[in-house]
Amino acid sequence: MKRASFFLALALLLGVPATTLQSQDAEPAPAPAPAPPAPIAPVQRAATLEMLKAMRDANAKLLEQQAATLLKLEEMEKAAYIIKILGKRS
Repeated sequence: MKRASFFLALALLLGVPATTLQSQDAEPAPAPAPAPPAPIAPVQRAATLEMLKAMRDANAKLLEQQAATLLKLEEMEKAAYIIKILGKRS
């Protein structure tokens, strides 16, 4: 009797998950088409272009300042190296 109860319980446990599983749909639902981007007005394009030109000019000025600073630092490094060499000779 215990053996029959065991097999019955085992059959029920194995049968329950099999009945709850369902197959997936063969065809997935189609995704909605993306909305086209809003057109940009000519006035907005001109303002954007002017802003980009101003940013380009500011970046060019910054690059010139950085180049000048780099030259000064290289000169200082060279002077420090010369002082270091002269200090060792003394």
